Parts: sequence; C-alpha cells; structure tokens
Amino acid sequence: MRKFFYFKLALSNVRRNKLTYLPYLIATAVMSGVFLLISGLLFSKGLTNTPSGDTARMLFAFGLVVYALFTFFFMLYINNFLIKRRKKEFGLYGILGLDKRHVGRVLVWENTFVIGGGLVLGTVIALVFGRLLFLLLMKLIHAIPGSAFSIPLIAYGLMAALFFLVFLVTSIANVIRVHTASPIALLSSDKSGEKDKKGLLPLAILGLIMLVGAYYFAWTTEVPGIALGIFFPLAIAVICATYLLFLCGSIVVLRLLRMKKSLYYQADHFVTISGMFHRMRQNARGLATICILSTMLVVTISGTLSLYLGREQMTRGMYPFDAQVFVPETATNEQIVSYDATLNKIAAEHNVILTADKSKLITKLPEGEEFRRNNFVWEKSEFIEVPTLIFYDESFRFDMKGTTEDCLAFVQAVRDQYSQSFLDTPGLMVSDFYTAMEEGYGFYGGLLFLGAFFAVLFLAVAVLILYFKQVTEGYEDKERFEILQKVGMDDQQVKKTINSQVLWVFFLPLMATALHMFFASKIMAQMLKTFMLYDWGLVLTCIAGSLIAFTLLYFVIYRVTARTYYRIVRR
Repeated sequence: MRKFFYFKLALSNVRRNKLTYLPYLIATAVMSGVFLLISGLLFSKGLTNTPSGDTARMLFAFGLVVYALFTFFFMLYINNFLIKRRKKEFGLYGILGLDKRHVGRVLVWENTFVIGGGLVLGTVIALVFGRLLFLLLMKLIHAIPGSAFSIPLIAYGLMAALFFLVFLVTSIANVIRVHTASPIALLSSDKSGEKDKKGLLPLAILGLIMLVGAYYFAWTTEVPGIALGIFFPLAIAVICATYLLFLCGSIVVLRLLRMKKSLYYQADHFVTISGMFHRMRQNARGLATICILSTMLVVTISGTLSLYLGREQMTRGMYPFDAQVFVPETATNEQIVSYDATLNKIAAEHNVILTADKSKLITKLPEGEEFRRNNFVWEKSEFIEVPTLIFYDESFRFDMKGTTEDCLAFVQAVRDQYSQSFLDTPGLMVSDFYTAMEEGYGFYGGLLFLGAFFAVLFLAVAVLILYFKQVTEGYEDKERFEILQKVGMDDQQVKKTINSQVLWVFFLPLMATALHMFFASKIMAQMLKTFMLYDWGLVLTCIAGSLIAFTLLYFVIYRVTARTYYRIVRR
C-alpha cells in the first residue's frame, strides 16, 4: 500500500460522510467541553476564597465521576449508530479487494480525526464560554467578587484520558465488528430488517404491569423517607417498563393495526405501518432511549431548580430563629448574664438589633403533660389559648434586624470572641440562619450548575440519536419510496407518509416523557420534603416549566430532522 493511503482514504471518508460525521464531531466537542469545564471548576483556584467554595467543589468532584461514566457509555452508544450506517460501505471495500485489517486501519484513522477534532473544538468551547459560566456560578453561589477562572493542566489531562479511553474502546469495537462480518453480510445489512419474533405479548403485558405498579407507588407514597428510599428502584422499574413497552408493546400495536384490514390497506397507512414494521425493534430501542434521556433531563433540571429556588424556605425550616448561641452546662448565672451583655455589645458594634420571639419556642403537646428531662424544662404556657408547653434550654435564641452582611459579621465576631477565650472561660457554640444560607448557596447553586451540565449531556445524546435515526432511515427508505413512486405514489403522498413516520419517531417519546413526569411529580415532592422543602406548588411549577421549555426545543429539533430526512429520501 502507498504511503499515507489509509490516512487519505479516512480523510476522504470523513468529508464524504459529513452528514453523519459532523454531528458526531459536534457531540464529542460538547461532551468534552462540558467535561473540561466541570474538571476546570473542580480544580480552579477561583473557588478557594469563596464562602461556599468547598461545598461546590465537593459537588463537582461527585458530578465529574458521574458525568464521565455517562459520557463514556453514551459515546459507545452513538458510535454504534454511526458504524451501522456504514456497514454497506465496509462490505464494498471487501468486494473491491481491501483486506479487513486495512479497513480496520481506515476506521482507526477516521476515529482519530473525529474524536481529535471534537477535543480541539471542545477545548475552544470551554475556553470561550468558561469565564462566562464561571461568573454565572459565582453569582449562583454568592461568591466574593474578583474571583478569577483558569483551567489547570490536570483538567486537560483528565479530559484527554477519558476520551483516549473512548477512542480505544470504540476503535477496537469497530475493528472487531468488521473482522467478524463477511462482505456479503455487510453489503446486505441495510436490507436485513428485524425478525417478527413470537412471545412479545406477555412481555408487553409485563411492561404495562411494571409501569402501572411504579406509577401507583410513586403517586401514593406519602412518607418522605420511604419516597427517597424507593425512588431509584422505581426509576429502574420505569426504565425497564419503558423498554418493554417500546420494544414489545409497539410491535403488538403494529400487529393489531396490520390485522385491521380496512385501516392497513389504505395507501398512506400501509406504507407507514409497513415501514415501521421493517425497523420495529431498532426503532423501538431508539425511541425508548430517547424517552428515558428526556425524562432524566426534565427530572434533573426541575429537581435542582426546585432546590435552588426553595433554598430559603428549607433553611428557615431548620433555623426558626436567626441565631442560637448554646451555653455550656457548666456556665454559672453570672457568666450567662455576662454572655448576654457581650452579645448585645457586639451586636451594637455591627449595627444589628437582637430581638426574641417567644412564639417560636412553642410546641403543641397533649394537655396536662408536664415533665423535666435532664436540663430541659417543660411547663404550661400563657402565650396562646390552646394547651401547649414551652421548651427552655441553656441557650440564647434571637432574631436579628440588619443587613445580611452585618448579621454575618456579627455572628463571625461572636465566634472570634469566644474561640479566643475558650481556654480561659467556657466557650459558646453559634448556629445561625445566615451562615447556613451562605453554605446553601454553594450546595444548591453548585447542584443547579451540575444539573444544567447533565441536561446538556442528555440533550446532546438524545438529539444525536434522533438525528442519526432519521439519517439512517432516510437512506434505508430512499429505495422503497422510489419504488412506490414508480408504481404511482405522487410527491405529496410521499411527503405525507414521511411526516407520519417522523411524527411517530419524535412525539411518542415526548408523550411518554410527559406521562412519566406527571406521576413522578408526587414522589419528587415527597423526596424534597427530606430537604425540608414543603412547597409542592414550586416543584410542580419547576417540572411544568422544564417540560414546556424542553417541548419547545424538541419541536425545533423535529423541524430540522424532518427536513433532513425528506431531503435524503427525495434525492
């Protein structure tokens, strides 16, 4: 073979198959760019001086591992779509005398061009948008202004390691696929279709039972702890049920439609139903995957957005008072009086007014119950009419009037005052609402940021599957539509049939996603109660908003994909 022959042939193949390779390159760029951004934020020194930087960094460390796993398996999944489209081409190489190992070399070079190009483009995306996204993160977590963003070398190393592994596994898989198939089998792979297997009805019924059962438990579970414990088992059940219903249930429905002669033997319906039958299992698997990805996207965005918007409500539930200063049990009455005076003095120095609200101490208990336990004393209250008991312990509870900055400065001053004198006098422990809110910004803001990154990943993969599916099916349907036109079907009928099939491919997963989210809303609201978020209206609003936004974006994707499919068929 001539020098650089494989290199030039691979480059020519990438250019010739740009309709397939360009989206794959863009997807690689998006996934690698997002991975680089997450790892860059994780190791960036810009988070060092932020009040909640450690919390955000912990979240990014966890998110980076999960994102890497998702990216790896999704890249393998997408590669499978890509190679299936080109099996006929590989078979032709064999017929023309090109050895299988030579075809393998070409595939490795093509993979090098696409993944390498995607990494370069992803790095550019991360560098261009990184600073903007960093500033957005700083705003979400209430960071100190002036923090700088830079991507350290370790982040580039992690990205290179992950995508080298992707390159290695996909290249080996592609070479094995070519080596284990005969040229004749590869040439006829696009005409093989799927066999109409038996025994699908019981599996479809099983999928329906699993889905109804998961919906029932998701809707009827009222205990937050139980909801949190069964969410992931129910999610797995829904995923399995979705695949069973799409793989088996869709075929059962198509069989029923085919049995209805008056419907099946109409020109439009005949072509649509028979076309869906030709690719039934391949279609169903892709549709189920799109549905699951779409559901994961909406759950991720709506869940993290609910937590971020409800952070103040959740924090207030844990801190009914603005601050609580715990006094050691060994403190004398004189020391307690001294503590009280010191707290008021420090408050005045920081323009903060301390106020007590005794109603927050009230806890309803059955009438007539009075008891003493350790140093905690319970007694009758005269503040409200209903039978209650008031809880006292050795601590100061108070609210604060002042700006957030002044309140934080006051709390820090109290901590500094008594941490320095702890060895000489009994120390104090301070728990306050404002510090918890600052820490909450790091946790919930970082969580929302990660949720957006994962949503980009799920969306990118879903769009790629949809796109490759339409491109692949467009080439497969081209011959069939040419035959139909030769036997009398006009251009308008062809377009109507195409629209019918595209509607099936696109909107069935979207409708299933909406149904999944409707039943998931109740268990999500129960789960969020474990975080002390009791606003179901907020959760429903976030779910509805996320679903509407995704539907609009999905419709745009539908329009673009339908146009691509039609252009291929009409060539």
